[in-house]
Amino acid sequence: MSGWFGGKTDAKADEAAKTGPSIQDRAIEAKDQTISFIGEKSEAVTKAASDTADAAMKMGGDAMGKASETGQAITDRAIESKDQTFGFFGEKTEAAKKMAVDTGDAAKQKSAEAAKCVEENAAKFTGEPAAPKEPTGNMFQQAGGQVMGAATGAKDAVMNTLGMGG
Repeated sequence: MSGWFGGKTDAKADEAAKTGPSIQDRAIEAKDQTISFIGEKSEAVTKAASDTADAAMKMGGDAMGKASETGQAITDRAIESKDQTFGFFGEKTEAAKKMAVDTGDAAKQKSAEAAKCVEENAAKFTGEPAAPKEPTGNMFQQAGGQVMGAATGAKDAVMNTLGMGG
C-alpha cells in the first residue's frame, strides 16, 4: 500500500515541483507589474496635482493683477474727479470775480454819470459851477473787492468741506 500510495504521492510531488516554480514566477511577475502600475498611476496623480496647483497659482496671480488694475483705475478716476471739481470751482470763482468787477465798474460808471448830471443841472439852476465832489467810484471799488473776497472764501470753504483744500 505504501508503494502504491507512495508512488502516487511521488508523481504529485514531481508535478508540484514542476508547476511550483512557474506559479511562483507568475506571482513575482504579477507583483512586479502591480508595483509598476501603481508607480505609473502615482506619477500621473502627482503630475496632475502639480499642474492643478500651477493653474490655481496662475489664476490667483491673474486675479491679483485684475484687482490691482481695478484699484488703480478707481484711484485714477478719483483723482480725475477731484481735478474736475477743482476746475469747476475755479471757473465759477473766476466768473464770480469777473461779474463782481464788471458790476463794480458799471456801478462806478453810472454813479459818475449821475454825479455829472446832477452837477450840470445844479449849475443850470444856480448859474454857478458845482463844487467838485469826491467820486463815489471808490465806494463801489471797495464793494467789488469785498464781493470778490467773499466769492474766493466761499470757494475755499466748499473745497475744504469736500476735503480738496490745498
